[in-house]
Amino acid sequence: MDVKAIIKRRDAAKADRQRLENLYDDCLRLTMPARRRFYTQPIDNAEDIFDETGANAVAEFVSRMQAGLLPPFTEFVKLDASAMVEPRDVAAVNKDLDDINKYLFEQIWNSNFAQETSECLYDMAISTGIMLFEEGTGDKAFHHRAVPLTDVYLERGADDTVGGVFRVQKVPAKHLKHRYPDMDESEAMKTYSDLKEDSEKELEIIEYTYRDYSSVEIECYYHIVLCETHNEVLQVRKLEGKGSNPFIAFRWQTAAGETWGRGPLLNAMGAIRTTNLMVEMILENAAMSIVGMYQTDNEGTVNADNISLLPGTIITKEIGTRGLEPITGSTGNFNMQDVVLADQRTNIKRALFNDMLSDPNKTPATATEVAERMADLSHRTSAGFARVFYEFIQPYIYRALYILEKRGDIELPVINGKAIQIRAISPIAMSQNGRDLQKLMQDYQMRAQMYGPQVATSMYQMEELHPWLIDKMGLETKLFKSSKEIVQSMEQQAQQMMMMQQQAQQPV
Repeated sequence: MDVKAIIKRRDAAKADRQRLENLYDDCLRLTMPARRRFYTQPIDNAEDIFDETGANAVAEFVSRMQAGLLPPFTEFVKLDASAMVEPRDVAAVNKDLDDINKYLFEQIWNSNFAQETSECLYDMAISTGIMLFEEGTGDKAFHHRAVPLTDVYLERGADDTVGGVFRVQKVPAKHLKHRYPDMDESEAMKTYSDLKEDSEKELEIIEYTYRDYSSVEIECYYHIVLCETHNEVLQVRKLEGKGSNPFIAFRWQTAAGETWGRGPLLNAMGAIRTTNLMVEMILENAAMSIVGMYQTDNEGTVNADNISLLPGTIITKEIGTRGLEPITGSTGNFNMQDVVLADQRTNIKRALFNDMLSDPNKTPATATEVAERMADLSHRTSAGFARVFYEFIQPYIYRALYILEKRGDIELPVINGKAIQIRAISPIAMSQNGRDLQKLMQDYQMRAQMYGPQVATSMYQMEELHPWLIDKMGLETKLFKSSKEIVQSMEQQAQQMMMMQQQAQQPV
Protein backbone atom coordinates (compact mmCIF):
# COMPACT_ATOMS: atom_id res chain seq x y z
CA MET A 1 0.00 0.00 0.00
CA ASP A 2 1.50 3.33 -1.05
CA VAL A 3 1.56 6.59 0.90
CA LYS A 4 -1.35 8.19 -0.98
CA ALA A 5 -3.63 5.23 -0.29
CA ILE A 6 -2.81 5.33 3.44
CA ILE A 7 -3.41 9.09 3.63
CA LYS A 8 -6.72 8.67 1.80
CA ARG A 9 -7.87 6.02 4.23
CA ARG A 10 -6.76 8.15 7.18
CA ASP A 11 -8.72 11.15 5.87
CA ALA A 12 -11.86 9.02 5.51
CA ALA A 13 -11.51 7.74 9.08
CA LYS A 14 -10.82 11.30 10.26
CA ALA A 15 -14.03 12.57 8.64
CA ASP A 16 -15.97 9.79 10.36
CA ARG A 17 -14.67 10.91 13.77
CA GLN A 18 -15.16 14.63 13.18
CA ARG A 19 -18.96 14.33 13.24
CA LEU A 20 -18.71 13.06 16.84
CA GLU A 21 -15.93 15.28 18.17
CA ASN A 22 -18.26 18.01 19.51
CA LEU A 23 -20.14 15.46 21.61
CA TYR A 24 -16.99 13.74 22.84
CA ASP A 25 -15.35 17.05 23.68
CA ASP A 26 -18.42 18.03 25.70
CA CYS A 27 -18.10 14.79 27.69
CA LEU A 28 -14.45 15.53 28.45
CA ARG A 29 -15.19 19.14 29.34
CA LEU A 30 -17.94 18.38 31.88
CA THR A 31 -16.77 15.10 33.43
CA MET A 32 -13.00 14.66 32.96
CA PRO A 33 -11.18 17.88 33.88
CA ALA A 34 -7.59 18.48 32.77
CA ARG A 35 -7.65 15.62 30.24
CA ARG A 36 -6.58 16.14 26.64
CA ARG A 37 -9.48 17.32 24.54
CA PHE A 38 -10.25 17.32 20.82
CA TYR A 39 -10.02 21.08 20.47
CA THR A 40 -6.92 23.01 21.51
CA GLN A 41 -7.33 24.60 24.93
CA PRO A 42 -4.58 26.75 26.50
CA ILE A 43 -5.34 25.54 30.05
CA ASP A 44 -8.24 23.33 31.06
CA ASN A 45 -8.78 24.45 34.65
CA ALA A 46 -12.29 22.96 34.94
CA GLU A 47 -14.00 26.37 35.04
CA ASP A 48 -16.98 24.91 33.18
CA ILE A 49 -17.73 22.34 35.89
CA PHE A 50 -20.14 23.63 38.54
CA ASP A 51 -21.63 20.26 39.57
CA GLU A 52 -19.23 17.37 40.19
CA THR A 53 -21.88 14.61 40.02
CA GLY A 54 -20.95 13.66 36.46
CA ALA A 55 -17.19 13.58 37.14
CA ASN A 56 -17.64 11.45 40.27
CA ALA A 57 -20.09 9.14 38.50
CA VAL A 58 -17.64 8.45 35.66
CA ALA A 59 -14.83 7.70 38.12
CA GLU A 60 -17.16 5.38 40.05
CA PHE A 61 -18.22 3.66 36.82
CA VAL A 62 -14.60 2.98 35.88
CA SER A 63 -13.80 1.60 39.35
CA ARG A 64 -16.93 -0.54 39.40
CA MET A 65 -16.28 -1.99 35.93
CA GLN A 66 -12.65 -2.70 36.72
CA ALA A 67 -13.61 -4.41 39.98
CA GLY A 68 -16.45 -6.34 38.35
CA LEU A 69 -14.83 -7.27 35.02
CA LEU A 70 -11.08 -7.18 35.67
CA PRO A 71 -10.54 -7.30 39.44
CA PRO A 72 -6.89 -6.51 40.24
CA PHE A 73 -4.56 -9.34 41.32
CA THR A 74 -7.08 -12.08 40.58
CA GLU A 75 -7.65 -14.49 37.70
CA PHE A 76 -10.66 -13.01 35.90
CA VAL A 77 -10.71 -15.69 33.16
CA LYS A 78 -10.01 -19.41 33.10
CA LEU A 79 -8.56 -21.43 30.24
CA ASP A 80 -10.37 -24.68 29.54
CA ALA A 81 -10.27 -27.31 26.84
CA SER A 82 -13.03 -26.79 24.32
CA ALA A 83 -15.30 -29.41 22.76
CA MET A 84 -12.72 -29.88 19.97
CA VAL A 85 -10.45 -31.79 22.37
CA GLU A 86 -10.94 -35.55 22.54
CA PRO A 87 -12.81 -36.56 25.73
CA ARG A 88 -9.95 -38.81 26.84
CA ASP A 89 -7.53 -35.84 26.68
CA VAL A 90 -9.70 -33.20 28.39
CA ALA A 91 -8.41 -33.83 31.92
CA ALA A 92 -4.74 -33.68 30.86
CA VAL A 93 -5.26 -30.57 28.73
CA ASN A 94 -7.15 -28.79 31.53
CA LYS A 95 -4.36 -29.57 33.97
CA ASP A 96 -1.77 -28.02 31.63
CA LEU A 97 -4.03 -25.02 31.00
CA ASP A 98 -4.42 -24.43 34.75
CA ASP A 99 -0.65 -24.09 35.09
CA ILE A 100 -0.49 -21.79 32.05
CA ASN A 101 -3.39 -19.74 33.43
CA LYS A 102 -1.56 -19.21 36.70
CA TYR A 103 1.66 -18.12 34.99
CA LEU A 104 -0.29 -15.91 32.59
CA PHE A 105 -1.81 -13.85 35.40
CA GLU A 106 1.50 -13.66 37.22
CA GLN A 107 2.85 -11.84 34.18
CA ILE A 108 -0.27 -9.71 33.76
CA TRP A 109 -0.15 -8.34 37.31
CA ASN A 110 3.61 -7.92 37.07
CA SER A 111 3.00 -5.38 34.29
CA ASN A 112 1.21 -2.00 34.10
CA PHE A 113 -2.07 -3.63 33.09
CA ALA A 114 -4.23 -2.27 35.94
CA GLN A 115 -3.43 1.43 35.54
CA GLU A 116 -3.55 1.43 31.73
CA THR A 117 -6.82 -0.49 31.66
CA SER A 118 -8.33 2.13 33.95
CA GLU A 119 -7.47 4.85 31.43
CA CYS A 120 -8.98 2.78 28.61
CA LEU A 121 -12.21 2.37 30.59
CA TYR A 122 -12.51 6.15 30.88
CA ASP A 123 -12.46 6.35 27.08
CA MET A 124 -14.91 3.44 26.85
CA ALA A 125 -17.30 5.38 29.11
CA ILE A 126 -17.46 7.94 26.29
CA SER A 127 -17.03 5.84 23.17
CA THR A 128 -14.16 3.41 22.50
CA GLY A 129 -11.22 2.24 24.57
CA ILE A 130 -7.97 1.58 22.73
CA MET A 131 -5.06 -0.32 24.26
CA LEU A 132 -1.65 -0.87 22.69
CA PHE A 133 -0.41 -4.23 24.01
CA GLU A 134 3.30 -4.77 23.28
CA GLU A 135 5.93 -7.26 24.34
CA GLY A 136 7.85 -6.13 27.40
CA THR A 137 11.54 -6.23 28.18
CA GLY A 138 13.57 -8.03 30.81
CA ASP A 139 11.57 -9.82 33.46
CA LYS A 140 8.34 -8.11 32.38
CA ALA A 141 6.71 -9.94 29.51
CA PHE A 142 3.99 -7.34 28.86
CA HIS A 143 3.84 -3.60 28.35
CA HIS A 144 0.56 -1.71 27.93
CA ARG A 145 -0.28 1.78 26.68
CA ALA A 146 -3.68 3.42 26.87
CA VAL A 147 -4.12 5.35 23.61
CA PRO A 148 -6.46 8.36 24.09
CA LEU A 149 -9.40 9.00 21.78
CA THR A 150 -7.78 12.19 20.53
CA ASP A 151 -4.88 10.24 18.98
CA VAL A 152 -6.73 7.63 16.94
CA TYR A 153 -9.03 7.24 13.98
CA LEU A 154 -10.94 3.99 13.49
CA GLU A 155 -11.68 2.18 10.25
CA ARG A 156 -14.57 -0.21 9.83
CA GLY A 157 -13.64 -3.77 8.93
CA ALA A 158 -15.25 -6.20 6.51
CA ASP A 159 -16.87 -8.10 9.40
CA ASP A 160 -18.42 -4.90 10.86
CA THR A 161 -15.85 -4.71 13.66
CA VAL A 162 -12.95 -2.29 14.04
CA GLY A 163 -10.81 -3.39 11.11
CA GLY A 164 -8.13 -0.70 11.22
CA VAL A 165 -6.61 1.73 13.72
CA PHE A 166 -4.78 4.94 12.79
CA ARG A 167 -2.63 6.31 15.58
CA VAL A 168 -1.45 9.87 14.88
CA GLN A 169 1.28 11.37 17.04
CA LYS A 170 4.36 13.57 17.09
CA VAL A 171 7.60 11.66 17.69
CA PRO A 172 11.08 13.21 18.04
CA ALA A 173 13.37 12.02 15.27
CA LYS A 174 15.91 10.75 17.80
CA HIS A 175 13.32 8.29 19.18
CA LEU A 176 12.35 6.75 15.84
CA LYS A 177 14.96 4.00 15.82
CA HIS A 178 14.16 3.02 19.40
CA ARG A 179 10.40 2.89 18.84
CA TYR A 180 10.58 1.26 15.42
CA PRO A 181 13.68 -0.99 15.41
CA ASP A 182 12.70 -2.57 12.08
CA MET A 183 12.57 0.82 10.39
CA ASP A 184 13.59 0.74 6.72
CA GLU A 185 16.10 3.53 6.14
CA SER A 186 15.58 4.22 2.47
CA GLU A 187 17.86 6.46 0.41
CA ALA A 188 15.17 9.13 0.27
CA MET A 189 14.89 9.19 4.07
CA LYS A 190 18.65 9.57 4.49
CA THR A 191 18.52 12.85 2.60
CA TYR A 192 16.42 14.50 5.31
CA SER A 193 18.57 15.89 8.09
CA ASP A 194 15.68 15.94 10.55
CA LEU A 195 15.42 12.15 10.35
CA LYS A 196 18.84 11.62 11.86
CA GLU A 197 19.17 10.12 15.31
CA ASP A 198 20.48 13.35 16.87
CA SER A 199 17.65 15.53 15.58
CA GLU A 200 15.26 17.09 18.10
CA LYS A 201 12.58 17.86 15.53
CA GLU A 202 9.17 16.29 16.11
CA LEU A 203 7.77 14.47 13.10
CA GLU A 204 4.16 13.67 12.24
CA ILE A 205 3.97 9.87 12.50
CA ILE A 206 1.01 7.70 11.49
CA GLU A 207 0.81 4.11 12.71
CA TYR A 208 -1.71 2.17 10.67
CA THR A 209 -2.66 -1.35 11.76
CA TYR A 210 -5.33 -3.14 9.76
CA ARG A 211 -6.55 -6.67 9.16
CA ASP A 212 -6.04 -8.42 5.84
CA TYR A 213 -9.38 -10.14 5.26
CA SER A 214 -8.10 -11.96 2.18
CA SER A 215 -6.34 -14.40 4.51
CA VAL A 216 -8.96 -16.95 5.56
CA GLU A 217 -7.08 -19.80 7.23
CA ILE A 218 -5.12 -17.62 9.68
CA GLU A 219 -5.58 -14.11 11.06
CA CYS A 220 -3.27 -11.67 9.28
CA TYR A 221 -2.55 -8.00 10.03
CA TYR A 222 -0.26 -5.32 8.63
CA HIS A 223 1.41 -2.66 10.77
CA ILE A 224 2.63 0.32 8.73
CA VAL A 225 4.57 3.30 10.13
CA LEU A 226 4.38 6.40 7.96
CA CYS A 227 6.19 9.74 8.34
CA GLU A 228 3.63 12.23 7.09
CA THR A 229 6.16 15.08 7.31
CA HIS A 230 8.09 13.61 4.38
CA ASN A 231 5.50 11.15 3.00
CA GLU A 232 7.81 8.22 3.64
CA VAL A 233 6.94 4.71 4.83
CA LEU A 234 9.32 3.91 7.68
CA GLN A 235 8.31 0.38 8.55
CA VAL A 236 6.04 -2.41 7.32
CA ARG A 237 5.41 -5.53 9.37
CA LYS A 238 3.19 -8.51 8.64
CA LEU A 239 1.59 -9.98 11.75
CA GLU A 240 0.18 -13.51 11.58
CA GLY A 241 -1.72 -15.60 14.07
CA LYS A 242 -4.43 -15.13 16.66
CA GLY A 243 -3.23 -12.46 19.09
CA SER A 244 -0.68 -10.87 16.76
CA ASN A 245 -2.51 -7.52 16.54
CA PRO A 246 -1.04 -5.13 19.15
CA PHE A 247 -4.04 -2.74 19.07
CA ILE A 248 -7.19 -3.73 20.96
CA ALA A 249 -10.24 -1.50 20.42
CA PHE A 250 -13.34 -2.24 22.48
CA ARG A 251 -16.75 -0.62 22.96
CA TRP A 252 -19.58 -0.71 25.49
CA GLN A 253 -22.28 -0.39 22.84
CA THR A 254 -22.41 0.47 19.16
CA ALA A 255 -25.18 1.41 16.77
CA ALA A 256 -25.70 -0.72 13.67
CA GLY A 257 -23.48 0.47 10.85
CA GLU A 258 -21.23 2.63 13.07
CA THR A 259 -17.56 2.16 13.91
CA TRP A 260 -17.24 4.32 17.01
CA GLY A 261 -18.80 3.03 20.21
CA ARG A 262 -21.43 4.59 22.45
CA GLY A 263 -20.49 4.67 26.11
CA PRO A 264 -22.97 4.94 29.00
CA LEU A 265 -21.82 8.52 29.62
CA LEU A 266 -23.61 9.63 26.44
CA ASN A 267 -26.93 8.54 27.98
CA ALA A 268 -26.30 10.77 30.99
CA MET A 269 -25.13 13.91 29.17
CA GLY A 270 -28.59 15.49 29.18
CA ALA A 271 -28.85 15.26 32.97
CA ILE A 272 -25.20 16.32 33.38
CA ARG A 273 -25.74 19.48 31.31
CA THR A 274 -28.94 20.24 33.23
CA THR A 275 -27.41 19.87 36.69
CA ASN A 276 -24.32 21.81 35.65
CA LEU A 277 -26.43 24.69 34.31
CA MET A 278 -28.76 24.68 37.31
CA VAL A 279 -25.91 24.80 39.83
CA GLU A 280 -24.28 27.61 37.83
CA MET A 281 -27.54 29.59 37.94
CA ILE A 282 -27.89 28.91 41.67
CA LEU A 283 -24.41 30.28 42.30
CA GLU A 284 -25.04 33.33 40.13
CA ASN A 285 -28.32 33.99 41.93
CA ALA A 286 -26.58 33.64 45.29
CA ALA A 287 -23.84 36.06 44.21
CA MET A 288 -26.49 38.50 42.95
CA SER A 289 -28.28 38.31 46.28
CA ILE A 290 -25.09 38.88 48.29
CA VAL A 291 -23.42 41.63 46.22
CA GLY A 292 -26.43 43.15 44.48
CA MET A 293 -26.65 45.73 41.64
CA TYR A 294 -26.63 49.50 41.92
CA GLN A 295 -27.49 52.60 39.92
CA THR A 296 -25.95 56.08 40.03
CA ASP A 297 -26.12 59.47 38.29
CA ASN A 298 -25.12 59.74 34.64
CA GLU A 299 -24.10 62.92 32.82
CA GLY A 300 -24.89 61.56 29.38
CA THR A 301 -27.18 59.12 27.72
CA VAL A 302 -27.34 55.58 29.06
CA ASN A 303 -26.28 52.92 26.55
CA ALA A 304 -28.05 49.73 27.51
CA ASP A 305 -25.74 47.67 25.29
CA ASN A 306 -22.84 48.42 27.63
CA ILE A 307 -24.60 47.14 30.74
CA SER A 308 -23.92 43.59 31.99
CA LEU A 309 -26.29 42.19 34.59
CA LEU A 310 -23.64 40.75 36.89
CA PRO A 311 -23.12 40.90 40.65
CA GLY A 312 -21.63 44.29 41.53
CA THR A 313 -22.86 46.01 38.35
CA ILE A 314 -23.53 49.78 38.61
CA ILE A 315 -26.20 51.09 36.24
CA THR A 316 -26.12 54.85 35.60
CA LYS A 317 -29.19 57.13 35.61
CA GLU A 318 -29.96 60.81 34.97
CA ILE A 319 -28.32 63.58 37.03
CA GLY A 320 -30.33 65.05 39.84
CA THR A 321 -31.80 61.87 41.09
CA ARG A 322 -31.07 60.23 44.43
CA GLY A 323 -27.45 59.18 43.79
CA LEU A 324 -26.04 55.72 44.44
CA GLU A 325 -28.71 53.26 45.52
CA PRO A 326 -29.20 49.53 45.34
CA ILE A 327 -31.64 47.92 42.93
CA THR A 328 -33.93 46.06 45.27
CA GLY A 329 -36.29 44.65 42.66
CA SER A 330 -35.43 41.65 40.48
CA THR A 331 -36.77 41.05 37.01
CA GLY A 332 -36.69 37.29 37.45
CA ASN A 333 -38.16 34.96 40.05
CA PHE A 334 -35.76 32.15 40.94
CA ASN A 335 -37.55 29.47 42.90
CA MET A 336 -35.20 26.82 44.29
CA GLN A 337 -38.04 24.32 44.73
CA ASP A 338 -38.64 24.21 40.99
CA VAL A 339 -35.20 22.76 40.34
CA VAL A 340 -35.23 18.97 40.31
CA LEU A 341 -31.53 18.49 40.95
CA ALA A 342 -32.07 15.42 43.07
CA ASP A 343 -33.87 13.57 40.25
CA GLN A 344 -31.25 14.60 37.70
CA ARG A 345 -28.39 13.42 39.90
CA THR A 346 -30.16 10.12 40.46
CA ASN A 347 -30.51 9.70 36.70
CA ILE A 348 -26.79 10.36 36.24
CA LYS A 349 -25.84 7.76 38.84
CA ARG A 350 -28.24 5.19 37.44
CA ALA A 351 -27.01 5.69 33.86
CA LEU A 352 -23.45 5.01 35.06
CA PHE A 353 -24.45 2.14 37.41
CA ASN A 354 -23.61 4.04 40.62
CA ASP A 355 -26.90 3.33 42.44
CA MET A 356 -26.08 -0.18 43.63
CA LEU A 357 -25.29 0.39 47.31
CA SER A 358 -27.86 1.20 49.96
CA ASP A 359 -27.75 4.21 52.26
CA PRO A 360 -24.62 3.88 54.47
CA ASN A 361 -26.49 5.60 57.33
CA LYS A 362 -29.00 2.75 57.51
CA THR A 363 -28.61 -0.87 58.55
CA PRO A 364 -25.75 -2.56 56.62
CA ALA A 365 -26.81 -4.80 53.77
CA THR A 366 -26.91 -8.54 54.36
CA ALA A 367 -24.93 -11.03 52.29
CA THR A 368 -28.11 -11.99 50.44
CA GLU A 369 -28.85 -8.36 49.59
CA VAL A 370 -25.29 -7.82 48.34
CA ALA A 371 -25.57 -10.94 46.17
CA GLU A 372 -28.89 -9.78 44.76
CA ARG A 373 -27.51 -6.32 44.03
CA MET A 374 -24.54 -7.86 42.20
CA ALA A 375 -26.94 -10.04 40.24
CA ASP A 376 -28.98 -6.96 39.36
CA LEU A 377 -25.82 -5.17 38.22
CA SER A 378 -24.98 -8.19 36.07
CA HIS A 379 -28.47 -8.06 34.56
CA ARG A 380 -28.25 -4.34 33.76
CA THR A 381 -24.75 -4.57 32.30
CA SER A 382 -25.20 -7.85 30.44
CA ALA A 383 -25.23 -6.29 26.95
CA GLY A 384 -22.19 -4.13 27.60
CA PHE A 385 -20.30 -6.91 29.40
CA ALA A 386 -20.88 -9.33 26.53
CA ARG A 387 -19.39 -6.87 24.04
CA VAL A 388 -16.43 -6.00 26.30
CA PHE A 389 -15.71 -9.71 26.80
CA TYR A 390 -15.82 -10.34 23.06
CA GLU A 391 -13.89 -7.22 21.97
CA PHE A 392 -11.43 -6.74 24.85
CA ILE A 393 -11.00 -9.69 27.24
CA GLN A 394 -10.82 -12.45 24.61
CA PRO A 395 -8.42 -10.57 22.26
CA TYR A 396 -6.33 -9.54 25.27
CA ILE A 397 -5.89 -13.13 26.51
CA TYR A 398 -5.06 -14.37 23.01
CA ARG A 399 -2.53 -11.55 22.65
CA ALA A 400 -0.95 -12.42 26.02
CA LEU A 401 -0.70 -16.11 25.09
CA TYR A 402 0.79 -15.13 21.71
CA ILE A 403 3.53 -13.08 23.39
CA LEU A 404 4.34 -15.72 26.02
CA GLU A 405 4.53 -18.46 23.38
CA LYS A 406 6.69 -16.23 21.18
CA ARG A 407 9.08 -15.64 24.09
CA GLY A 408 9.26 -19.39 24.73
CA ASP A 409 7.80 -19.07 28.25
CA ILE A 410 4.89 -21.44 27.60
CA GLU A 411 3.91 -24.17 25.19
CA LEU A 412 0.18 -24.43 24.56
CA PRO A 413 -1.21 -27.98 24.52
CA VAL A 414 -3.20 -27.04 21.39
CA ILE A 415 -2.24 -25.35 18.13
CA ASN A 416 -2.92 -21.60 17.77
CA GLY A 417 -5.46 -21.66 20.59
CA LYS A 418 -8.11 -23.29 18.41
CA ALA A 419 -9.14 -25.75 21.10
CA ILE A 420 -8.97 -23.31 24.02
CA GLN A 421 -12.09 -21.99 25.68
CA ILE A 422 -11.76 -18.66 27.52
CA ARG A 423 -14.28 -18.60 30.34
CA ALA A 424 -14.99 -15.44 32.35
CA ILE A 425 -14.87 -15.89 36.12
CA SER A 426 -14.99 -12.23 37.17
CA PRO A 427 -17.55 -11.19 39.83
CA ILE A 428 -20.09 -9.91 37.29
CA ALA A 429 -19.72 -13.03 35.14
CA MET A 430 -20.06 -15.32 38.17
CA SER A 431 -23.24 -13.66 39.45
CA GLN A 432 -25.38 -15.69 37.02
CA ASN A 433 -23.56 -18.84 38.10
CA GLY A 434 -24.52 -17.97 41.66
CA ARG A 435 -28.16 -18.02 40.65
CA ASP A 436 -27.71 -21.42 38.99
CA LEU A 437 -26.16 -22.78 42.19
CA GLN A 438 -29.06 -21.34 44.19
CA LYS A 439 -31.54 -23.16 41.95
CA LEU A 440 -29.64 -26.42 42.45
CA MET A 441 -29.65 -26.04 46.25
CA GLN A 442 -33.37 -25.22 46.28
CA ASP A 443 -34.05 -28.27 44.13
CA TYR A 444 -32.01 -30.52 46.46
CA GLN A 445 -33.69 -29.16 49.60
CA MET A 446 -37.14 -29.73 48.09
CA ARG A 447 -36.27 -33.30 47.06
CA ALA A 448 -34.65 -34.02 50.44
CA GLN A 449 -37.85 -32.99 52.23
CA MET A 450 -39.98 -35.14 49.94
CA TYR A 451 -37.83 -38.29 49.58
CA GLY A 452 -35.12 -37.96 52.22
CA PRO A 453 -31.46 -36.86 51.85
CA GLN A 454 -30.07 -40.19 50.62
CA VAL A 455 -32.74 -40.72 47.96
CA ALA A 456 -32.43 -37.08 46.85
CA THR A 457 -28.67 -37.51 46.45
CA SER A 458 -29.13 -40.64 44.36
CA MET A 459 -31.27 -38.70 41.89
CA TYR A 460 -28.26 -36.76 40.56
CA GLN A 461 -25.63 -37.93 38.10
CA MET A 462 -22.54 -37.46 40.28
CA GLU A 463 -20.17 -37.88 37.36
CA GLU A 464 -21.82 -34.89 35.65
CA LEU A 465 -22.54 -32.88 38.80
CA HIS A 466 -18.91 -32.71 39.94
CA PRO A 467 -17.47 -30.95 36.83
CA TRP A 468 -20.61 -28.78 36.65
CA LEU A 469 -19.97 -27.45 40.17
CA ILE A 470 -16.30 -26.78 39.40
CA ASP A 471 -17.33 -24.88 36.27
CA LYS A 472 -19.97 -22.79 38.06
CA MET A 473 -17.63 -21.93 40.93
CA GLY A 474 -14.74 -21.08 38.61
CA LEU A 475 -12.26 -23.29 40.48
CA GLU A 476 -9.19 -25.14 39.25
CA THR A 477 -9.76 -28.76 38.29
CA LYS A 478 -6.47 -29.91 39.85
CA LEU A 479 -7.87 -29.21 43.33
CA PHE A 480 -10.39 -32.04 43.04
CA LYS A 481 -10.48 -35.73 42.36
CA SER A 482 -11.88 -36.93 39.07
CA SER A 483 -15.58 -37.75 38.77
CA LYS A 484 -14.79 -41.45 38.59
CA GLU A 485 -12.73 -41.35 41.79
CA ILE A 486 -15.48 -39.45 43.63
CA VAL A 487 -18.13 -42.00 42.61
CA GLN A 488 -15.87 -44.85 43.75
CA SER A 489 -15.26 -43.09 47.06
CA MET A 490 -19.00 -42.60 47.61
CA GLU A 491 -19.66 -46.27 46.83
CA GLN A 492 -16.98 -47.33 49.32
CA GLN A 493 -18.49 -45.09 52.00
CA ALA A 494 -21.93 -46.53 51.30
CA GLN A 495 -20.57 -50.07 51.64
CA GLN A 496 -18.84 -49.21 54.91
CA MET A 497 -22.07 -47.73 56.26
CA MET A 498 -23.98 -50.89 55.34
CA MET A 499 -21.36 -53.10 57.03
CA MET A 500 -21.50 -50.99 60.20
CA GLN A 501 -25.31 -51.24 60.24
CA GLN A 502 -25.19 -55.01 59.76
CA GLN A 503 -22.66 -55.38 62.58
CA ALA A 504 -24.83 -53.25 64.84
CA GLN A 505 -27.89 -55.45 64.12
CA GLN A 506 -26.09 -58.74 64.85
CA PRO A 507 -26.82 -60.19 68.34
CA VAL A 508 -24.04 -60.01 70.86
